[in-house]
Amino acid sequence: MGLLAALLAGGAELPKIQPLVIFSVLLVVAANADFSLPSAAEISPCFMAVLASIAAFGSHGVVLGAAIVGLGGGLRRSLVHKGRYTAVLFDCSQYLIASAAAASLYIQLEPVGTPAAFAGAVAAFATVNVVLVLLQVSFNHRLSVRSVWSDMYPELPNYLAFGLLGVLVGELYRSLGPVVIPLLVIPAAIARQAFASFLELRAAHDATVKVFIRTIEAKDEYTAGHTERVAKYALYIGEELRFSAPALSHLRYAALLHDVGKLAVPRRILNKPGRLTEDEYCIVQRHNQVCVDILTRVDFMRSMVGTASDRHAHFNVDEARERDRLVQEAHIVAVADAFDAMTSTRSYRRALSQDVAFEELRDKSGSQFNPECVEALIRAIERRGERYGKGYEEETVEFDVPPPVVGVGSAGLGDLIPHRGAPS
Repeated sequence: MGLLAALLAGGAELPKIQPLVIFSVLLVVAANADFSLPSAAEISPCFMAVLASIAAFGSHGVVLGAAIVGLGGGLRRSLVHKGRYTAVLFDCSQYLIASAAAASLYIQLEPVGTPAAFAGAVAAFATVNVVLVLLQVSFNHRLSVRSVWSDMYPELPNYLAFGLLGVLVGELYRSLGPVVIPLLVIPAAIARQAFASFLELRAAHDATVKVFIRTIEAKDEYTAGHTERVAKYALYIGEELRFSAPALSHLRYAALLHDVGKLAVPRRILNKPGRLTEDEYCIVQRHNQVCVDILTRVDFMRSMVGTASDRHAHFNVDEARERDRLVQEAHIVAVADAFDAMTSTRSYRRALSQDVAFEELRDKSGSQFNPECVEALIRAIERRGERYGKGYEEETVEFDVPPPVVGVGSAGLGDLIPHRGAPS
């Protein structure tokens, strides 16, 4: 707001009233068509209205005009109804600053040529807007800057697309007047509907996954909590390995579904306090095929079969060299699964300490586990200063028979009773 006051105090020229009013109203309408991304960052066609106003103003009062239009970017009905006036003030301010920066660079580059001027305006608005939103979302929602950025950057091409359309409409406005406004409104409405359909589809996918998790929870309380933790650790690893936002989303789903096959395992075996007999172990092994059977019957889950099942869970040097993303996903889930198995209390063993779990992962690194995934998980947890395992369990399940304190054991469903004569 200080910037707007400075522009007014400095005698900045006002643009024509008609385009100022028209594009200010359009920006407020666009601001109320925002969509929230999973990180709570938002995208909207507001940028298109800002660029259109800059093109419509030309060099006459463009900086002050763009700043005034930009104020409308924060006037969102949802925030006002919730009484989030600080958020309204921040959004108004950041849109004002970004719009004024875009207009200023437009003026500076106009002597070079119109394409350069508008390219500079797009770059200036995008830079200011992204940086301010990135920091605000990260701070308010206690998310890492990297995770918010991974959610935002796939949307960056929208700046170019909406910017070009906005410039076109603004230039036509200068020639033909308000009759061209539908050219701005119709594409924005189409884009809004298309993105709404995408969000509805993703919500349906989330609901499907939640049904499976709740079904597992009804059968085995431990497994449900385990599933959520494995998904969290898997995302830690994926972020360390710089997975894209779509790849992280796919990894999360696969991690959440990796235990769905346990629906076919009797509860008495899931919660057995001692080692499994050979017959029981064979029953447990069937859960992998059940997992495959279930996932292949659901369209959006088919691509997760290789990750959620045990098909590629065991590290293989030759597979790792191929750098296949789905194989890498399987390696990630295997490491995340093993870490949580060791650091949480299970029916056959009390939770181990985090240091012991790290030591075991590194000991099996290169043979059972992918070394890159092991180090990525350890690095992510240590950087966050988090502690898991013995003495740090947030939730513990009460078993009918108290679990014993034993070694690292299996990362899956308990140990197999050794054959006679074999070491125990």
